Amino acid sequence: MRKRQQIGVIGAASILPRVLLEPVRDIGHLRVLGIASRTRSRAQRVADEYGIPLVFDSYEELLACREIDWVYILLSNHLHAEWTIKAAEAGKHVLVEKPLCLHSAEVRAIQEAAQRHGVHVLEGLMVQHHPWQAAVKDLIDGGSYGRLLEIGTRISYLPRAGFETSYRSFPELGGGAFQDLGCYWLQFLQAAVGLDAESYAGRSSFAGPNGCDWTFEAELGYPGGLKASTVISFEKPYKASHTLIFEEAAVSADDFFRPNLGYRMGLKITERSTGETLKRFWEEQSYYAGQLIYFSDVVEGLREPANLEATAARIAAGERIYRSAAAGAGIPPIHAARG
Repeated sequence: MRKRQQIGVIGAASILPRVLLEPVRDIGHLRVLGIASRTRSRAQRVADEYGIPLVFDSYEELLACREIDWVYILLSNHLHAEWTIKAAEAGKHVLVEKPLCLHSAEVRAIQEAAQRHGVHVLEGLMVQHHPWQAAVKDLIDGGSYGRLLEIGTRISYLPRAGFETSYRSFPELGGGAFQDLGCYWLQFLQAAVGLDAESYAGRSSFAGPNGCDWTFEAELGYPGGLKASTVISFEKPYKASHTLIFEEAAVSADDFFRPNLGYRMGLKITERSTGETLKRFWEEQSYYAGQLIYFSDVVEGLREPANLEATAARIAAGERIYRSAAAGAGIPPIHAARG
């Protein structure tokens, strides 16, 4: 019998039902106890629809609730560090939507707060809890298809109504395509081949609203000649794919966001000499349910916690890439520091 864990929600973003309120229904030992938003009326509407018992007038009031074991933070990117630290100081474990924060100094502050108060902090990169990434790593390490030569990634979608007023359209709030989607690329590279690259390069015209990057290109160069490149965009139709080119085969992870909706995930392996294709699929499973189960296991001491040093490495790599793009576009260092 699992110990009941009670969750408090900070923020009422539109993704809240998908990332928490719907998947938690099928996890018996988890319960959403309370919610706080900038406006009580919005929090109350969500609470009424999903049967959340408590609605708080402020984030501070929620953090002061002794019945809450951990919090899920869904705020604008620039607020993640502040409220993650405040939650840690209140003795709450924290699951915070990606990106964990915007720059390395914030990572260090989060690490110090988590260690000082004995709490766990997890960046909500839900893809990392699905077994397909470990399978890709095994293909690379096993050498069945020869040496890995190249990794190409495309992550893009077209903005919905309201983007012009959301934090995604303001650089100082952590807006732009790279902050929104680049963390998925960096997490995949870190899991597959690490982030110890010899070169980091980024490119963008920063032609989006208020000087945001609306399309961003990046490339890492690794020892031995491996190249990992990406196109990340709010100007191109939806796509989420990784393609790995080996000496003897191409491996594709197409539409890797599909498990967001509970669909099954697969890999396609095409041998270069014969053109023969092999497909491997996993059972249908929700990324978000897997993330919630993983974090609740960590909180209960059943699994090893995610390493915040790994998160710090992703943030640092992202900074280097963003600075490279900003310098190429003639953007002043103060602006670039937010990358």
